[in-house]
Amino acid sequence: MRRRSAAQDEAPEAKLEAERWRHLALVRISPSTNFNLLCTWAALLVLITGLAECSSSTAYGKFGNESLFSVPPRVGWWLMELPVTISFLYSFFYLPGPQKQALAPRICAAVMCLHYSYRGWIYPYLLRPHPGARSNFSLMPALGGWLVTITHGYLNGRWFAEFGLHLGRKKWLSDVRFLLGLLLYFSGFIALVYHDYLMRELRSSPGPRYRIPHGGLFDYATQAVYFCELWTWLGFFLMSWGPNGLFIFLVSCANLIPRSVASHQWYVKTFGQEYEQLQRAFLVPFIW
Repeated sequence: MRRRSAAQDEAPEAKLEAERWRHLALVRISPSTNFNLLCTWAALLVLITGLAECSSSTAYGKFGNESLFSVPPRVGWWLMELPVTISFLYSFFYLPGPQKQALAPRICAAVMCLHYSYRGWIYPYLLRPHPGARSNFSLMPALGGWLVTITHGYLNGRWFAEFGLHLGRKKWLSDVRFLLGLLLYFSGFIALVYHDYLMRELRSSPGPRYRIPHGGLFDYATQAVYFCELWTWLGFFLMSWGPNGLFIFLVSCANLIPRSVASHQWYVKTFGQEYEQLQRAFLVPFIW
């Protein structure tokens, strides 16, 4: 009688273990159980983020004055965004992937690198904290935000390199979703950088710590920067057309929509009738 090998004995147990995990993957996008579990975790993060932001505004900026453990804004922003850079570079450029050499995945990867070169490195460096302000960026969003940023970076890397099969086909480059997504992304990104500049310019001369922003879409919405951020991520979702883009768009909505309401209320409370007379929307110009 032939003796069963150790590998053969372990095979049924491995299958049972894989089946057990497969049941936890409520989101099923690909044949990979691990990737489906990652997508399920991403969906859970969207829910957690929305609930957390609705209960209390994340402690940074104008809402960070009461935090016990805080760091300067430049350090906080850099810490919060650093993991997305590392996790994306690792998951796309280091791990194997059958379509890493295709043009569309490389364009999407270049967009990721562009976005986080700005948001993770250039933007924190350009910040102009008020001279009289103490550290007001809580370590909680800086470190807790890693759950989102690591997921975001890794999810994109694997979608581009392996699981977003449509990205590996040449016809995707002429697909209306890809072209429209590119247009929305780059127009939104340019608008985002411009409105960040307008916010920095509020500190271009000595004066009070907080002032009413003017110019661009700020004349129509309190949180024009957040609107540009969502505009950018909507384009990113369309161009990559997968759970990676949907995740960052939805988790940004879960974070920024409640924060827009809180920010608008803060401006009204701080500046009173002067701000109310401007009749600005919360987030979306002319609509809401």
